[in-house]
Amino acid sequence: MLRSCFFFAFIPIVFAAGVLAQSPRVAGTLVVAVPVQEGLVVCSDKRLYNDTTNTFTDTYVKIHQVNSGALFVATHTTGFLDATTGKMAFDIFDITEKFVSKNDFKPSPAYWDSLKKEIRDQLLAYLSPRKYSDWPATDTANNKLLFNLVFYAVDGKTARSYSMSVFYEKAPTPVIYIPNVSAEEVKTPKLLGKGKDVIALLAGNPKLSSDPSFLRFDQYSFAPGKTSVSDAVDFARKLFEITNTSLPQARVSKTYDCALLGYQTGFRWLDNTGRSVVVR
Repeated sequence: MLRSCFFFAFIPIVFAAGVLAQSPRVAGTLVVAVPVQEGLVVCSDKRLYNDTTNTFTDTYVKIHQVNSGALFVATHTTGFLDATTGKMAFDIFDITEKFVSKNDFKPSPAYWDSLKKEIRDQLLAYLSPRKYSDWPATDTANNKLLFNLVFYAVDGKTARSYSMSVFYEKAPTPVIYIPNVSAEEVKTPKLLGKGKDVIALLAGNPKLSSDPSFLRFDQYSFAPGKTSVSDAVDFARKLFEITNTSLPQARVSKTYDCALLGYQTGFRWLDNTGRSVVVR
């Protein structure tokens, strides 16, 4: 029953050390977006897993504020490590944060084209001084996807998502393809990252699939006007806990961050009960 409850994109978050032909991956993320009476609640787990060292941290913040009415998250290969320093040499979170700090958020073709150019320029700047053999390999398993940026924004009484996918192919002249941004009004809960795995888990577990606390978020019965901020945060919390416990291979943490894009109040960080956090 729950297999059709949510929209999801099967795009796990990773970053790769670009100094190897077969770049080691750091995988796992789950982002939950739920429209509520007050606006849009967005939650993300906090795990960053390094597949090379088999270590992880559960304190990584994956939600980034754009302005009072918008935020962004990123999934899949969000950056590359420098072999010498061990630090991120290409970081899409940093690149995007710097871009939005200098450019007022306007979800228009001109705005997206400027962001696309910045991403392309920064990626080429990362690749150009390095040996071809050290460039990251093409992710053929995910149709050459490098990373996916998703902006969430509220305007009036409407919540929308804007998805930008960046594809990369390793070649003597690197192929970087960025299709048009996909915009969608968010009317029901949306899952990004490990969403496909979560849906399969819920659908295959009769106890979970019949749980009223999950069924109320079914797309056919979901009612944003009857859903509070605390309801949305509690729903996300349960998904993170279930994924962490029952799908350890998904590498999703129990720890998480949540933020509200309020129609009246704007961007607010939330605690694990759905209350506003003044200082993080």
